[in-house]
Amino acid sequence: MEFDYVVVGAGAAGCVVAGRLACAEPADGRRPSVLLVEYGGRPVNPLLHVPKGFYYTLRGDRYLYRYATRPVTPGGAPEVWLRGRVLGGSAAVNGMMWLRGAPADWDGLAARGNPGWSWAEVLPAYRAIEDHSLGASPARGSGGPLGISVTDTRDEVTGAILDSAVRYGWRRVPDVNAEDTERIGFTPSTIARGRRTTSYGAFVRPVLARQAAERRGSVSSGGRLTVLTRARAVELLFDGSRVSGVAVADAKGSVSRVMASREVILCAGSVETPLLLERSGIGRPELLRKHGIEVRAESPNVGERLIEQRGAALQVTLRTTSEATRRLGSRAGRAWEAARWLAAGTGLLSTGGYDLVCQFKSAPALPRPDLQGLFVPMAIDTASKDLKLARHPGIFFMAYPIRPQTTSSVHVCGSAPDAPPVIDARFLATEQDRNAVAPVLETARAVLAQPPVAALIAGEEFPGDAVATRQETIDYALATGTGLYHAVGSAAMGPAGDDVVDARLRVRGVTGLRIADASVLPVQVSGNTAAPAMLVGYRAADFILAEW
Repeated sequence: MEFDYVVVGAGAAGCVVAGRLACAEPADGRRPSVLLVEYGGRPVNPLLHVPKGFYYTLRGDRYLYRYATRPVTPGGAPEVWLRGRVLGGSAAVNGMMWLRGAPADWDGLAARGNPGWSWAEVLPAYRAIEDHSLGASPARGSGGPLGISVTDTRDEVTGAILDSAVRYGWRRVPDVNAEDTERIGFTPSTIARGRRTTSYGAFVRPVLARQAAERRGSVSSGGRLTVLTRARAVELLFDGSRVSGVAVADAKGSVSRVMASREVILCAGSVETPLLLERSGIGRPELLRKHGIEVRAESPNVGERLIEQRGAALQVTLRTTSEATRRLGSRAGRAWEAARWLAAGTGLLSTGGYDLVCQFKSAPALPRPDLQGLFVPMAIDTASKDLKLARHPGIFFMAYPIRPQTTSSVHVCGSAPDAPPVIDARFLATEQDRNAVAPVLETARAVLAQPPVAALIAGEEFPGDAVATRQETIDYALATGTGLYHAVGSAAMGPAGDDVVDARLRVRGVTGLRIADASVLPVQVSGNTAAPAMLVGYRAADFILAEW
């Protein structure tokens, strides 16, 4: 099979790239042919479309990669990083938070020597992607393919948290993406009309529907988008120093070759993208030779400089059962909420995974927030190894530094495509990172001590009095926290010769190969990664089409 472009990975970024390329209208009148390769399957489980369904889809392995890391602390157990394995990628199973990053961070990315990535250049792309429930403004878009919702849940506990946060000193804002101050508000989420939205539904499915309609009408607009599922990208294929295609294995292990006459675009994410590069001979020569891999291009930072966020959590119990707990904590209540969702896309199941989001400073003298916090007006079951709601009423809070500096790494442990990665996860190794996380619990307790929410609280469930000082908070975050599944930087862009990709996302040392996913971001952009990953995919399509 031969296509103009082969896109590896149908996640948040890959679907944007493939969909935009396939429906482009080049000057020569010929639409590109695009192959989108995905290791996972199609999103057929109805729970993948129910916003609150992510509490269930994150429990099994059907739609997930589970990557074991090396122990974070001496004597500690390995941790597990989750990634989506389905059309839509991690954005099909995540908490749906649409946090885009602050203008200062995008401007900082451009200032590092990456032209094309300033806020003035990425904001139009965000606005083109969004169909925001708050409507269009200079800061957000309306009419784009991806539905974004900010929903007031009308929950009494959530309202009390908001009132207490304002009393503490944070501003309540309608759109947390529109400011870079200490603030709190309802979480912008990838939800439209009560259903989860993904880049697959926004950018790929419409193209496939158009093609099907054209086939029925015996009319062709040229070009094509082909989606190949249950297919693992084994290694890149070369014609000299040019990447000419991808070797792909199906579910039975049969390997075929798919060729790209123009480019291969890797969108497999911050774990799988560097692994595919290394299996294909792009990386550190000493590491590749150790595993018997022929060196195609020396690129010492493949798999290095990976940055992940690390949080600390607190939970309190409530004096009386909240409405949300009462409805979702019983079988009858869940059945009622399921009926509401099926009938009209409303009710508790139609809202995001994390009701409230805040950004705040770890120290008053800082010019802008460096922490992000999440409030859920329900308790999490800590006895379960999976993300699960508890039966008793409570409030769950987590916060984490949004611009950490500590770097980790991810590398192959052999040449086989199914060999597990070696993830050396490191957190809070710099003074800045430790200073940022140290006041997290102190701040959470101060907010929850304010009226009116304080009157609802019976006591602190965890971590309790044993974690009181700032050093104890740091130790607690390292020992009990987890990564937020927001890793970036393992194939980072930059102007130097040893940066993996340049500002137009072209892989150095070879031709015909780009990377378009969160791995190209050399820094965290003050928030989560789903929105920035889609943005990277959008900008990658801009760069590619400009060269068509």
